[in-house]
Amino acid sequence: MGEVYLAQHPRLPRRDALKILPRELTGDLEFRQRFNREADLAASLYNEHIVGIHDRGEFQGQLWISMDYVEGTDAAQLLRSRYPSGMPHPDVVEIISAVADALDYAHSRGLLHRDVKPANILLGEAMPRRRILLADFGIARQLGEISGLTATNMLMGTTAYCAPEQLQGADLDGRADQYALGCTAFHLLAGSAPFQHSNPAVVISQHLSSPPPSISTWRPELAHLDGVIAKALAKDPAERYPTCADFAAALAGRPATGPHP
Repeated sequence: MGEVYLAQHPRLPRRDALKILPRELTGDLEFRQRFNREADLAASLYNEHIVGIHDRGEFQGQLWISMDYVEGTDAAQLLRSRYPSGMPHPDVVEIISAVADALDYAHSRGLLHRDVKPANILLGEAMPRRRILLADFGIARQLGEISGLTATNMLMGTTAYCAPEQLQGADLDGRADQYALGCTAFHLLAGSAPFQHSNPAVVISQHLSSPPPSISTWRPELAHLDGVIAKALAKDPAERYPTCADFAAALAGRPATGPHP
């Protein structure tokens, strides 16, 4: 949503990513309130795997938000250009572990992302080590909040990665982000999202009622991950992992992260 530009800061020796939202959204009072509120919430996040928010405003009738500029690519582009049949398992574990850390941190502060997908995972240049950051926290909201400012008929996430409860308009918690992270892991490993169809209504129906496909159908050598991904993609949030880090640990074959509150 919106266009992103590389901008030179007017006073500091720094370049930022400047997102400018479509002009037609400026006149939507509900959207303006949500934009201002959620940009402020996103700006409160400080984590090495989250793209930082610097400022927000309006210019000539268009809302804008400035954030860290990350030189590199994103996971969706990397998948298309280098790994159309799926990325190596260790690379996926590295990416998912970083994003899981970002999500659990945000959840601990009462915020959701609600749009986790490969295109929102930025991969910096690998010098001295690759930076992995989750972008676009602009649609975050407080955990446990009932619709409120976000009560519209417009789907706020991306259908291919949306949890069933998000598609049903139910109240959400961090397990909805975990479901999207599970879909993202599947996509990075298989080269395609778990549920795909040209008709979004069919994809929604699959999220709601179809069992998740097995990653071993695409990658037989990863059959040991079928159950791991199926748990993250459980229709019932209560059947998923306690945290995103627990899912990342299972994906890597590591022990769980420890006790949970």
